[in-house]
Amino acid sequence: MAIVRRRAVIVGAARDCAGHLPQVLANLDRIAKLYDETFFVFAVSDSTDDTLAQLQLWLTPPRNGKVLDLGVLEATIPERTARIAHARNACLDEVRGSAATDFDHLIVVDLDEILDGPLAVDTVRQAADWLDDAPERAGVFANATPRYYDVWALRHDTWCPGDCWHAIWGRPPEQSFEAAKFKESISRQFELPPDLPPIAVRSAFGGLALYKLPFTRHASYRGLDEQDRPVSEHVAFNRAVGEAGGQLHIFPPLMVHAPLQHLYRADEFPRRWRLRLRMHRLAERLRPPWRTLLRERS
Repeated sequence: MAIVRRRAVIVGAARDCAGHLPQVLANLDRIAKLYDETFFVFAVSDSTDDTLAQLQLWLTPPRNGKVLDLGVLEATIPERTARIAHARNACLDEVRGSAATDFDHLIVVDLDEILDGPLAVDTVRQAADWLDDAPERAGVFANATPRYYDVWALRHDTWCPGDCWHAIWGRPPEQSFEAAKFKESISRQFELPPDLPPIAVRSAFGGLALYKLPFTRHASYRGLDEQDRPVSEHVAFNRAVGEAGGQLHIFPPLMVHAPLQHLYRADEFPRRWRLRLRMHRLAERLRPPWRTLLRERS
């Protein structure tokens, strides 16, 4: 059943994700049915498979929207995060120049394996309802199974206050890469049970985000910081939403699939670090880190 008087824009950037698109697009169709009206914008660049053709074939009437062919960007925008930011901003520009600029929600999605699997679409409805239940709420972000993974986009005063990769790249000479990655990234990737209340953050993403569109009017994505270092493009966007007075939350019931390449992989670490991680996971089970987040919330 459609949500009365609610319209959504659904946007995503894509590269070489053709193998995932059948299930991803089926999930987007299910999300679209929650709304009275939807408008899709997809931006494709640097693909060597049939991502562009699949999206163009899918986005035909009765669906509304546009597929943007950005061509080959790698030669002129060599940094990956900057290319992604460029593609996401192209989607925003298309929305802002269309009648969909007055829609209620902006839904930002990744078009890869994150949504290539079962999606409990009722949790999307719950997230949308919760988002609209208070005027100051501006955005909600997905949780993930088997554990929350997107710490690069995450900003939270105690959980992840800064850029995890900048801390890894800028580690002191006496600290190994493995030690820095364990401290700054892996230890912050933990399970968030879906029955937890929403968790306030300054930034997040996780492959699926719902925003109130008016809070994003002056927001844009940036894939490089002031020193031209790669950054998660979502941080600048979410900072602008916060500066517009909006509150942002991870919505634990809204669950996607964490991509394996963003989680701990044993082959990246020598044996002693693998043993240390096992001990760390055991400690997590005994004293779940999310309990600290709840104490801070209360």
